[in-house]
Amino acid sequence: MDEHSEESYVASDDTDEEFYSQVYQNIVYTIHKCPVLRGLFLNWCKLSPKEKTFLNYLSNYILDRDQIDLYPPIIGGLEYWSDVQDNQGACGFNANPLNFKFDTAIEEQIFETIVVIDEVVMNLLLRPMLCKDIQKVHTKKDDIAGQGDG
Repeated sequence: MDEHSEESYVASDDTDEEFYSQVYQNIVYTIHKCPVLRGLFLNWCKLSPKEKTFLNYLSNYILDRDQIDLYPPIIGGLEYWSDVQDNQGACGFNANPLNFKFDTAIEEQIFETIVVIDEVVMNLLLRPMLCKDIQKVHTKKDDIAGQGDG
């Protein structure tokens, strides 16, 4: 058994690369069918380039180690889908040409990662609105304070 474990360890780099490629492809081919992914994509598209950079930065601190490894192929799938939409229009995909399946634990891990990314994206989208509301409150307080001085 130790020999088998050692062989698995040596082959893990190629296996990991293949696995992450499959995650990427799965995101690309299911994004239009899955409401959670579709919602994430639509919200992710609303982020400015600066906010997307901030999302990449935050992911290193928010996601668990296994989720961090899933982050690049998930975001890569969103980027690919965005490029397809920009260059070819909303063509979508009808058939999934992929022949692999993930076990339940991996599917749950991918889904949990997508949910966390979606939560961060939603918070990034709320930030500008929150800042505007804070500015309005601050301006009103200045106006009220200024009226009493005269």
